[in-house]
Amino acid sequence: MRRLAALSFAVLVLPSLAEPARAADDVESWTDVELRVFESDRIAWSAGGVARVRDSLESVYDRRVETDVDLVLSDLVSVTLGYVLLNRTLTGVDFGWDHRVRAGLTYPLLRRDFRVEGTTLYERHIGQADVRDFNRYRQQVDVERPRSRLSPWFHQGVAIERRGFMRSRSRLGVRWSFAPGHSVRGAYQYERIRIGAIWQPRHAIYSEWSFAPGARDPVER
Repeated sequence: MRRLAALSFAVLVLPSLAEPARAADDVESWTDVELRVFESDRIAWSAGGVARVRDSLESVYDRRVETDVDLVLSDLVSVTLGYVLLNRTLTGVDFGWDHRVRAGLTYPLLRRDFRVEGTTLYERHIGQADVRDFNRYRQQVDVERPRSRLSPWFHQGVAIERRGFMRSRSRLGVRWSFAPGHSVRGAYQYERIRIGAIWQPRHAIYSEWSFAPGARDPVER
């Protein structure tokens, strides 16, 4: 667990070590929707979709459907197993498909008024045209106040592939729990992606909608 905590802490440092980036020319909109299909004390099954829009919010270039099963092993760790089907615009008229299977560990780094949570994630990317199947490793840290209906929210993640460190992603915004089991997050996102020898920045307005029909426990104040 100490090694996982150290790796999560490194997520906050690695983005500052990247090379100077090129100026971005567009602001995108990313929207995630998650629906809890089933939930018990130890297991949760969710399904959702993602849409990403660019070109002055005129072009939906990235569409995803996904499903995850979360298994709570103890108070210290939970396991996620998931699948993503991705459809992405490659040119003005062509589309590319990408299948991803993933497995991850989520664990608390701090549990007080603010909760700091780490996630270590493995992804297998399958079926991209003209690209050999490959692995991606992601490390993420999330910070929020879990007992508040309205909380500041910070997310930091990095990704590593066969080419090495290739992306950092930061989100800063708020999380609002507007009903038992229902919440929305809104944030500004800043991302740096390595394309060849160049670090390309990307800006986005991010929103995440989560719904859990049948949830009964209210969020404590």
